[in-house]
Amino acid sequence: MEDEHRQTSQKDGTSFSLEDGKKLLEFLVEKGLDNDTLIQRYDEKSEDYNKMQTVRGYKAPTAIADTLASLYPSNRENVQILDAAAGTGLVSVEVRKRGFVHIDGLDPSEGMLEEAKKSNLYERYICDFLGDNTLDIADDTYTVLTLVSLTSEILKKLSIKCYEELVRITKSGGHILINHYDYIFDSDDIKGNLAHLEYRGMWKLVDKQYVVEKQNGVRRCTCVYKVA
Repeated sequence: MEDEHRQTSQKDGTSFSLEDGKKLLEFLVEKGLDNDTLIQRYDEKSEDYNKMQTVRGYKAPTAIADTLASLYPSNRENVQILDAAAGTGLVSVEVRKRGFVHIDGLDPSEGMLEEAKKSNLYERYICDFLGDNTLDIADDTYTVLTLVSLTSEILKKLSIKCYEELVRITKSGGHILINHYDYIFDSDDIKGNLAHLEYRGMWKLVDKQYVVEKQNGVRRCTCVYKVA
C-alpha cells in the first residue's frame, strides 16, 4: 500500500512528503508579509504547489465544484466562471469534470498561472491583484465567481471596494462563492464587509456549506451569495 505521507511527482519522479507540504504551506502563508513578498513566494514555489496540495489531501476545489454542480444542474456549458485566486487551476480541474467549460482564471502570481497554462485550464489568464484596483473585466461578465482559499493575509485586507468589484463583474442573479476555513469568516473586517454588501442590497447570502478537512480536523465553509 502506498504510504499516505509520501507521494511521488509524476512530473519529475522526486518524492514529496507530507512534512514537505507542511513546510511549504507555512512558507507561503507566513503572517506579516506584504503583498509583493507573498506573490514572489508563490512565483518561486509554483512548481511544487500541486504536489503540496496532493499530500495535504486538499479538498476545497472538490467542494466548490460540487456546490457549483448543485446550483447549475443543467446547461453548464453556458455558465461563465471566473476563478479568482486561481493559482495553478485546481478549481478548474474539478469544475471541468462536472461539465463546466467556460472558465477564466485570475491570480497575481505569474508563476502560478504559468502552471495552469501547462494544462490549458482557463480560457483567459488574468494576472492581477484583488484590491482597490479596477479589474480589466467588463460589467456583468460572469455567471459565477469563485474565491477559494485566498491567502488569509490578503483576504483579511480586502476592502469594500474589492467586494464591490466582484459584484460588478458578476451578472445579476449569478453567484459568488467564497471558501475558506470557517474561523477566517469570524474576522471582524471580513464579517463586516460581507454583511455591509448584503445590507446595501448588492448580494444575499443564500447558503453556507461545511466540510471538515480530515488531515487537520479544521472545518471549511463555503458562503454562497446571490448577486442582486
